[in-house]
Order: sequence, then structure tokens, then C-alpha cells
Amino acid sequence: MPNLPFLSVLPVHQAKPHFARLTLCLCLLGAMGCTTDPNIKKQKFLDRGKSDFAHGKYSDALISYGRAIQLDPRFADAHLQLAKTHMKLNNWQAAYQELRRTIELQPDNSEVLLDLSQMELAGGKRQEAKDRALLVLKNNPANADAKMLLANADAGLGNIQDALREGQEAVAQSPDRAAVHLNLGQLQLKSGNTAGAESSFKEAVSLEPKSVLPHLTLGSFYQQQKRWTDAEQEFQAATRAAPSEATPRAALASFYFAQGQIESAEKVLSEAKNQLSSNPAAYRMLGDSYVSRGLLEKATNEFSELAAKYPEDLNVQKTCVQLLILRNQLDVAASTNDAILKKAPQDAEAQVLRGQILLRQHKPDDAVAVLQSEVKKSPDNAFGHYQLGLALADKGNPEQAESEWREAVRLRPALSEAWVALAARSLQKSDWRTLEDLGEQLKKHAPNSPEGYLFHATARVRQGDATGAEADLIHIQQLAPQSPLYYTKMGELRQSQGRTADADSFFHQALARDPNSLEAIKGLVQMDIDKKKPEDAAKLLQQKIDQSPSVAALHLMQADLFARNKQFDNATKSLNRALELDNKSVPALYLLGQVQAATGQNDQAITSYLRGVELAPRDTSLLLALGASYEAQGNWQQAQATYQKVLTIQPDNAPASNNLAYILLDHDGSPNVALTLAQTGRKGLPNLPNSADTLGWAYYKDGAYSVAMPLFEEAVKKVPGNQTYRYHLGLTYTKLNDPTRAKTEFEKVISLDANSTVAEKARRALKEASGS
Repeated sequence: MPNLPFLSVLPVHQAKPHFARLTLCLCLLGAMGCTTDPNIKKQKFLDRGKSDFAHGKYSDALISYGRAIQLDPRFADAHLQLAKTHMKLNNWQAAYQELRRTIELQPDNSEVLLDLSQMELAGGKRQEAKDRALLVLKNNPANADAKMLLANADAGLGNIQDALREGQEAVAQSPDRAAVHLNLGQLQLKSGNTAGAESSFKEAVSLEPKSVLPHLTLGSFYQQQKRWTDAEQEFQAATRAAPSEATPRAALASFYFAQGQIESAEKVLSEAKNQLSSNPAAYRMLGDSYVSRGLLEKATNEFSELAAKYPEDLNVQKTCVQLLILRNQLDVAASTNDAILKKAPQDAEAQVLRGQILLRQHKPDDAVAVLQSEVKKSPDNAFGHYQLGLALADKGNPEQAESEWREAVRLRPALSEAWVALAARSLQKSDWRTLEDLGEQLKKHAPNSPEGYLFHATARVRQGDATGAEADLIHIQQLAPQSPLYYTKMGELRQSQGRTADADSFFHQALARDPNSLEAIKGLVQMDIDKKKPEDAAKLLQQKIDQSPSVAALHLMQADLFARNKQFDNATKSLNRALELDNKSVPALYLLGQVQAATGQNDQAITSYLRGVELAPRDTSLLLALGASYEAQGNWQQAQATYQKVLTIQPDNAPASNNLAYILLDHDGSPNVALTLAQTGRKGLPNLPNSADTLGWAYYKDGAYSVAMPLFEEAVKKVPGNQTYRYHLGLTYTKLNDPTRAKTEFEKVISLDANSTVAEKARRALKEASGS
């Protein structure tokens, strides 16, 4: 054995046998093995996730459960806990997928089967829900929860008698549980047995008098039966039963709102905010009520106060940001959202809000980049897809936008904003069949909103079904009986049918409900114009302006009427007044530019259009008008740049394509590019003589004279007095060796206006033709 110097320093009695050191090494290796054992690690992640879940840290819990599943994809407990966390976050699709994965791993897990059955029932998958409930009952016939789910599934499938029998069996199995009595009561109510339902609900209250749900259910029943005093007593009893909970107070406030007792409702919500100041669900209810009632200013003020008081409540902060965006307070919204992202850089909602803000700040490229990144990280983020669609539409990519909106509604069918965006796109394309289908979807997913019925009515009118449209409009009246919307739309419908007396009556009924209804005023003005009575229209508008002198839209409407009648001085005065009241009115700036252009004030028109473009940089109507004014000014370089900008926003914009093609043809641009643009313009404006002339001119420049000729002939036939069209036709006849017809066209050009620049060109061409 070699000499080991370090052993020699130890006394003999301390020397250890070699196997002892080996044992120590093995123990150390064993300890190391324990820390890397995937079964131990996955359990630690599961336990950590449960701890985070218990403390309300649901995002952290998702991460921990995900790490556990990475270690063992067949870890059923982790899949189950992940499903429960997704439920807490209202991520129902993800929760459903995790429950399905759990049941694949644990097919006999009754708890998971029941959760799946409940979700399938809520999602309209009634037969699947029934099958799972039957599977649980096969193993445990006395399971009252499964029996209730079976009863509810049968009720949904239309088997009401089976449902009642199964509901009664659940009561017999667990007669002391309030839940089974409540469930039976709902089934009895559905079958029309209101007396039986009341008895069941009362039994539930007697079994659990200190429980919230029985009182709330009985209160809702009484409210439905219009037994207002009894309903109020039950809602108040629920509040007394659980003074520290937000739900019963919300129900009581909702009852007061339904009765029109706004002060009482807001008092309940204010008390909840003050008395339950540590409960987020309670302290935000007043603000949420403002939002639901469309009181955005009050809602913004309320959530701004809450955001200052609860800086760590990111949900309150994000609601505040959303309201600030809606009220166009973008700088404050951006700073508030930046603060959220500083605390939670990966917060998906805050990233989507950032995209919204960028879009509102007219930065669509930046908005698209942010939103695309977010939906790539979170492909199930329906609202992110919706906002990305808006940004893509603003960039001039309507097809991609439509794709994003369809993905949004696939992920979250109740996202009515996305359905509205799709419907607006169909309206833009005049795709009435699709619009009708989208209206049906909106009616299904937002039954209390008039928008679905309005889109559906529009589609029916356009397809010649006025009776069907009227049925939709009647439904709007039922939803909002005091709103002028039904009456204005019925007025428009009757106006389109030529039933002017009825239309007049409906518009006046709309004004009786809202004297400032701009749609009704516009309808009556249009009727006077159609009847060739502009003086009556002017009188009505002046009367409304006298009553409401600070409404900018009325002055704009008056200016439009003056402009139609070529009373440009009066139109300018009305527009200036409209802009004094609202200096960011893009329609007023656009009309002012049109009036100035019509009176030869191109420099002033350009100034007005540029003011509008500053406010709405992607408004193609403004940009087209601006380009036309540059052309009238002789500034073809700026006109060219402006039309090119339009085409970056809308690549298939026909007027911009047509006008840009003509500029390129007249200023030595690429003939091939000009021809392509002219073809796009002609496709979009097939009946416009100007597009025929431009395309003909492109073919002429390309040497295709026989192709150009019929286009020029069409343009001349439609506008015989246009010198340019005739000049182009004359040149084409010359190239086709038809001097007689060429001479006729050139002489006509000169006779129309002998002093024009086109006439001078025609004289030179005539000399050349005569010389040849």
C-alpha cells in the first residue's frame, strides 16, 4: 500500500475502515439522487402550486402545475389542479381540455366526470353531459350530484318529464340538502309548475336559512313573478345571511336597478365598497355598474380612485386603463399601463392594452407587432385576436383582420365586439347573406343587445325581405322601448319603400323620445330633399340649432345642406361654427375642404385636409381629396405621394390607383406600373368614364391602340363634353390610320372650349393629321 501522508496525522484510534467512507459516499449519492428524483420534484411543484392557489396567486399556480406536468405528462393530479386554476381564471376552454386529459388518466374519477359533465352542459353539449352523469351513476347510483346533472341534461334535451323524475329522485336521495331542492325547483319552473317551484325554493331556505343561494334563488323567483316586496325581502335576507360577501349585495342592487331605484342601488354598492374594503369583488361593484350603464365618465373617475387606493390590484388598474382608452385619454392610459407592465411584464391583458393604445395613437405598425407577439405567446387570447384584427384592418389588411376576428369568436363565442367587427366587414363588402348569418350569431350570443337585430334587419332589407326586417326592428323596440332606434330605423325602412307618410310619422316618434336624435333629424332632412323642398329641410335644421346651439353635428348637417344647394358662403359659416364646437371633427374638416375646393380655394382646401389627416392619418377619403387638391394646384409630386400613401393603406383602392396611374402616364412614370394601376382602378370603378379613359390612356402609351379605342369611345359616349376624352380618342384614331374620325374629334375638342390647353393640343394634332 502506498504511503498516505494525510492519514499519518490521525491517531490510531480515530482511523476509520474503508467501508465507512464508502457508506458515506453512497449516502451522499443517495441524497443527491433524492433531489433529482422526478417524482419528488413533480410533487414539490404540485405542492407549490396548491399553496399559490390557496393564496390567490393563480398565475403562479399555473406555472408550478405546468412544471410538474413537464416532468410527468401523465401526472393526473397536476392536470386536475391545472383545470381548477383555469376555472378560477375563467379560462374555460383550457380547463375543459385539462379535465379531459385527467379523465383519460383516471377514467373512474367521479369528481372529474362531474366537473366535465357540468362544463359540457354549460357549453350546450347536453348529450355528452348526460353520458358522463350516467357513467358516474353506474358506479354510484346514490350520487345526488350526478342525478342532478342527469336531470338538467335531460331538461336541456327536451326530456322534461324524465328530468322532473330524476330531480325528485335526487331529493329522495339527499332530502336534507338545499341544493337538490333548488335544482328541482328550477326544473318545476321550466315545466310551468310555479307553485311546485316556490315550494321547493322555500324548502331549500328552511333547510339552510343562513345560506345565500336559497334566498337569492327564491328572491329571483319572486322578481320573475313580479312579487316585488317578497323579492326585496329575500335579497335583503341573503345580505344579512352573508354580510361579508359581495354576491348578495350585488343581487340586491341589481333588483333596485331593475325597479328604477337608482339611488337605492348605488347606496347598496357604495356600502359594499366601504364595508368590504378588502374584497376586490365588492369594492369594484359600483364602478362596474357605471360601466354596464354606459356612464363612462363616472366609471373612469371611480376606477381612477380605486387604482390610487389599491395600487397592487392589477385588475382594477387594467380596467382603469381600458376606460381611459375609451375616453381617449391616451397619455394617462399609457403611463398607467406602463406601470402595470413594470410590475408584471408578461401580463397578457396589459400587453393587449398596450396594443390598443398604440392603435389609438395612430401607430398601427407598432400595434400589430405588439399584438402579434402576444397572441403568439397566448394563442387562446380571444380579445388579443380581436384587437389584432382591428390593427390589421387599420393597416389596410381586411382579409387578415377578418381571419383574426373569426379566431376570436371561435375561442370566445360570447365576444360580441368581434361579431360586430365581422358584421361591419360584411356590410362593407355588401355580403348580405353572411351579414344575415352574423346577425343571427350576435342575437344568439348577445340577446339583449340591439346590434344583432339591426345587422340582421339590414341584411333582410338588402335581400328584399322587408317583412323580416320589420320583425327584427320590432324586437329592438321590445329590448329598448324608450330608445328612438326602432323608430329611426323603421322610418328609414318606410322611406326606402316609398311610404313617405309612414316614414315621416316614425321619424317624428323618434324625436318625441329623443328631441336630439341626429338619425331622426337626418331622416326628415333627407325626406325634404327627396321631395325637392330644401327650404323645409333648412327650416327644420335651424329650429333644431336654435334649440341646441352647442351640438356640432347639427351645424355640420346644416353645412352639408348648404353645400348641396351651392350656398358655399353659408356652408363655410356653418362649418366654422361646427369646428368651434368640435375642433377635432374630421367630417367637418373634410366638408370644409370640399367647399373650399369647389370655390377654387385649393390652398385653403389643402390646409383643411391636412388638419383632418393629422387627426385621422389613415382616412383614405381625406387623403384622396387631398391628392385631388394637389393635382388641381399643379403639384403632381405631392399628389403622387398622397395617392401612394392611400395604396399603402388600401392596396386595391380604385380611385387612388386610377389617379396615380394617370399621373405616372403624364409624367414619364413606368408604363407597366401605370397599366397595372389603371386596371385596378377600372376593376373597382367599372362604370366610371374617368377609369375607362385612364385605362385607355395606359394602353395607348403601351402601343395597344386597338384595345384603347373602345375605352375612349365609352368615355366619350358617357361624357360627350369632356375635351380630354375626345382628344385621347382623336389621337387613337390617328394611330389607327383613321384621319377622318380623328379630325372630327379634334375639331369637337376645339369647339367645346377654344381657349383651353387641351384645345391647343388638339390644334397641333389636327395640323399633324392634316399634314399626313
